[in-house]
Amino acid sequence: MSTRTRTYAFATARQFTFVAPTVRLLLACALTVLAALMPLAPPAFAAQACQAQHTIRRGETLYGIGLRYNLTWDRIAQANNITTPNRIFAGRVLCIPVSRQPQPAPAPRLIPTFTIRQVVRDQSVTIQTANFPVGRKFDVLIGAYGTAGVGGVYVTTTDSGGGGSFGATYTIPAALRGARRLSIRLQSASGHFSYNWFWNNTTN
Repeated sequence: MSTRTRTYAFATARQFTFVAPTVRLLLACALTVLAALMPLAPPAFAAQACQAQHTIRRGETLYGIGLRYNLTWDRIAQANNITTPNRIFAGRVLCIPVSRQPQPAPAPRLIPTFTIRQVVRDQSVTIQTANFPVGRKFDVLIGAYGTAGVGGVYVTTTDSGGGGSFGATYTIPAALRGARRLSIRLQSASGHFSYNWFWNNTTN
């Protein structure tokens, strides 16, 4: 091989040595740009956790997306593991979480009460209940005035049946006859109770 030929081959090899890294760099940049321009593949969301999937459009915010689906922006951010809610990108597919159903307000707790409707001196007392629970058995106790019926004489057991309001008449124990005033108490093993007092005088 002539000297001129060897010099040309050497120059060509040097040129290729410098060009090859440049080509690889350009190719890598092109692939990066292409990947950025390609639409994002939708992530695999759990179907039961999402009511919809939303592809972010240019200019949209989590706040605006939340208004569209009647959700707060932080619910959407949490469902999609977004830690920078002010930086979201067009093309990303979001899981729109299922709206949480509002919890029903607890039913107001009704306190059972009763009023004295009629008294027959030393014989009986008639009451009218209100707000009694359904299907509870209540022990009826009559005792001295001022005791709220606690520790009183057991008279009978009353079933509240359908609950709410019902009337009942109870016999005044022989041991308490002659007392001016008496206490009466209805109490259940479920923890419900109510008490009142009455004058031991015949009323109409």
